[in-house]
Amino acid sequence: MSNIVIGVSSGIAAYKISDLIKKLIKSGHCINVIMTKNSVHLISPGKVEELTGNKVFLNLFEENFTPEKILDERKVDHIEVAKNADLFIVAPATANTTAKLAMGVADDFLTTAILATTAPVLICPSMNTNMWNHPATQKNLKQIQSFGYEILFPTTGKLACGTHGIGRLPETKKIEQTIQIILSRKKILNGQKVIITSGGTTEPIDDARVITNRSSGKMGKALAEAAYRYGANTTFIRSDRSIKSSHPIKQVIFTTSAELEEILLHEVKNADIIFHAAAVSDFIPNKVDGKINSDKRLEIEFEPTGKIINKIKNINSKCILVAFKAVSTSDESEIKVKTDKLFKNSHADYIIVNNISRTDIGFESDENEVQILGKDGEIKFIPINSKEAIAREIVEKIFKTDQLSK
Repeated sequence: MSNIVIGVSSGIAAYKISDLIKKLIKSGHCINVIMTKNSVHLISPGKVEELTGNKVFLNLFEENFTPEKILDERKVDHIEVAKNADLFIVAPATANTTAKLAMGVADDFLTTAILATTAPVLICPSMNTNMWNHPATQKNLKQIQSFGYEILFPTTGKLACGTHGIGRLPETKKIEQTIQIILSRKKILNGQKVIITSGGTTEPIDDARVITNRSSGKMGKALAEAAYRYGANTTFIRSDRSIKSSHPIKQVIFTTSAELEEILLHEVKNADIIFHAAAVSDFIPNKVDGKINSDKRLEIEFEPTGKIINKIKNINSKCILVAFKAVSTSDESEIKVKTDKLFKNSHADYIIVNNISRTDIGFESDENEVQILGKDGEIKFIPINSKEAIAREIVEKIFKTDQLSK
C-alpha cells in the first residue's frame, strides 16, 4: 500500500477525481486529498472525505490554529502530508496552479506541501486549448519538468467550454496506470547503494587562476535524484561548482581531481552501482606559487592525470559501473573506437554517450540526448528530453533487467 496525495485545483475536470480515488482505494492505496479554495465549487470536500476516510486539507491555518499548538506538538500539517507521501499528484492542474508550481509560489496548502515533498510528483494539466498553447504555459511546463516532476499530458477532444482541442484531463484509468508505473519504479533500486559523481573538476594554475570545464552537474544531479526516488541509498559526489540537490541525499563535495579520486575510491568499496558522470580533468597544470605576472607571455606545463574510472573495478569488481563519454562527433565508427577503449580499460558495464558539440544538449543545457551502450554490444537510444527525464530513462532501461540479481 502506498500513501498517495492528490491535489485538486479548480479545473472543470475536478469532478473526475472521485472516480480516480475509488480506483486507487480499490488497489489498496491510502489517499489524502488537498483542495484549493475554488475547487470546492466543483467537488464537495465532504464527498471526498467520505470516499477516502481522511480529512480533506483546505487551509494552511484552521480556525482553531494557535502557534502554541505547533510548538508543543512540533507538527505542521502541510509538512506532515508532504513528508509521508509516496507519490504526489495534482489533478486537474489548472494553468494558474501550473504557473505557481513553476515559480515556486507557496501561498496555499497545495503549493506549500508540494514545495516540501521529496516524493515523486505527477502533474495532470487540464485547461482551455488556447491557455495550454500559450507560451507562458509551455514555459512553465518546461520549468516544472526541470524539477523532476512528471507530466501526464492532456488529451484532445471536446472541452467544457465547447471548443474542440487539446486540454482534456486524461481518463482516470490512464491516470491510474501512470500512477502504478511511477510507484513500481521505487522498487528498481530498492536498498541498493548507489554512487553518482557529478560536475567538473577544478585545477589551480597559480593562487589566483584555475583551469576547469563547462560541466554544470545537471545530469549528475538528475541521476542522483532519480536513484533516490527509486529507493536507492544514494551518495552524491559533486563538485563545489555544480548544482546541489535539495533531496535528503548524502552529498560529498570535491574541487580537484585528486580530491574526487580520494573520495570516490573510498566510497566504492561497498557500492552496488556507480554512475561516474563527473567531468574529470585529463591534464593537471604544474601549479605556480603566488600569482603569475600578467605582463609576460605565459606558458603552462600540464601533466596527464590517471583515469579514475579505470581504478574502480580494481577495488570493487562486483559493482555495476556506468561510465559517461562526452564526444564531439556523430560519426558512429569514431564513437565506437572511443567507447571500445573505455570498455576495455575501465571494465564498465555500460557507457552513456552524449554529443557535446551540439548546442541544444550536453554541457550547461537543461536537455540531453544519449545512447546507452552495453558491454554486450546492445545499444539503446534516448531521444532529446529534459535531463530529469533522461535520468529516469537511463535507470529504467539499465535496471529493469535482472542485472541486480546476477
